[in-house]
Amino acid sequence: MERNRLDRLTEQQRICLRHVYAHLTSKEIAPLLGIEPGSVDQHIKAAMRVLGVSDRRSAARLLVEHEGAELPQPLVYQPLDIATRSVSGEFGASIESGFEQSRWSGGTLREEQASFRVFLPEGAPSFPLPIGDTKPGDLNWLSRLGWIIAIAIGVALAFGALVSAVEALARLAQG
Repeated sequence: MERNRLDRLTEQQRICLRHVYAHLTSKEIAPLLGIEPGSVDQHIKAAMRVLGVSDRRSAARLLVEHEGAELPQPLVYQPLDIATRSVSGEFGASIESGFEQSRWSGGTLREEQASFRVFLPEGAPSFPLPIGDTKPGDLNWLSRLGWIIAIAIGVALAFGALVSAVEALARLAQG
């Protein structure tokens, strides 16, 4: 009787359930099928009614077992005891990271864990803003005050130029 229920599923319902089995949400499935997330939910709910199950994962599992296909089910939470293979995006710990190399599994860091330093090319101007080697915290209070005043003067000059331009246009329109 269960086989008869599985045969009654539409192709859209089957596709949605296969994606559910791969741990995708309705919002992730919708763009793949070119439909709205609400439509994906409706397909899944209809499939759950046909199969007589109360949750989407059970429906997806029943379909995959019925099809006998070995769909790869990605690990959502990978156990820590699985050793990762070295990839090109990994490299040794940087000196500035503050961690000893022995504290990292395999002695490597992923690219997004590393700290980077930007080096300016020769002859490039050095600004006291967070550009290049400087950081916002590197400025003393007097330099910060100077930059605030300089920015305020720049804004005032730009506003004055805008008002002058509007006034000149108004005079041209009158004359």
